[in-house]
Amino acid sequence: MEITVAIICSSDVLISKCLKSISESTRILVILNNPSEKILDIVSNDSRVKTLRHDNLNLGYLRQLAADNIETKGILYIDSDCVFEKGTIEIVSSELEEFSAVSIPMRYKRESLSTSIVSKCREFTTPDSALFIPAAFRIDLQEKIGGYLYDKRLAWGEDSDQKKRLLKNNISFKISKGLIWHCALNFCSDVKSAVRLGQGRVLQEKYGYFPKRNFWKDILPFNDIRLSVKCAKKVGFLPSLYHLLVWRPAYKYGYWIRGRKIHGN
Repeated sequence: MEITVAIICSSDVLISKCLKSISESTRILVILNNPSEKILDIVSNDSRVKTLRHDNLNLGYLRQLAADNIETKGILYIDSDCVFEKGTIEIVSSELEEFSAVSIPMRYKRESLSTSIVSKCREFTTPDSALFIPAAFRIDLQEKIGGYLYDKRLAWGEDSDQKKRLLKNNISFKISKGLIWHCALNFCSDVKSAVRLGQGRVLQEKYGYFPKRNFWKDILPFNDIRLSVKCAKKVGFLPSLYHLLVWRPAYKYGYWIRGRKIHGN
């Protein structure tokens, strides 16, 4: 199946590496979001790239905007700071012939002890079966799951609901044999991401995707310890310690302080 690779980009110059990892015959749609001049130069010099611009930072809207503006039967979403393992686009294209949705495993590069810890922790917090970005979909899937791929109201946490809607409609998805590599993340970058995910949880609750978090369960350490033990069994002691002492508090800060202040509730 012919697919379009969709990328949302603002000022991340790593998009140049992302574009280089995409096979020459593949169509590319870049959604520009308050782009810097450097980004405009990069995309304008690649003849494969079609661009659209929308400057409000709303990932749900931006991802659905991409789905609404492609000409191929399939779409593959990737972040600008990621690259494709060789052959992945062709693998995913073939997998979409059989499945309406494909979750593509993502691995984080390791350049130091801190980035290695984050990389291993991410294997726990975003497993391959979660259907987070990166993911690929047949465009006609929308007709079966409510008429859209992404909820335009979800500025953060926008990739939280497809799996629910797929399961509700008895539609299976495949974990791809392909692979995508994310740039190495240090503690600071990962903590910022955890805070945004916490903010996104507030929006998900507001629009009925999840029940409200329980304040006392978040204050008391029992659930955090339980998750830390699971993390340790899967990826090791240091990532589990990071998850317990850094990632979880950052996520809850994003939810209880930032998210509820910004979005209400």
